Amino acid sequence: MSNPKAFEGKREATQFKAAGDEPLTAKIDLKLTPTMKEQLKAIPGWQNKLREAIARLIESESQAS
Repeated sequence: MSNPKAFEGKREATQFKAAGDEPLTAKIDLKLTPTMKEQLKAIPGWQNKLREAIARLIESESQAS
């Protein structure tokens, strides 16, 4: 069995960093078809591109209201 305390305090050092000041710590689950998942993962840098697309969606929706 692993020791959960062995990694205590190390999480901050391994967090993903965003282009801005806010760390990338929040998660969301999204249902996709298996084909969509394969196609998405085949795109180089898909994680950042998806984050940028989500940011644009949020910005456009907030301007629309």
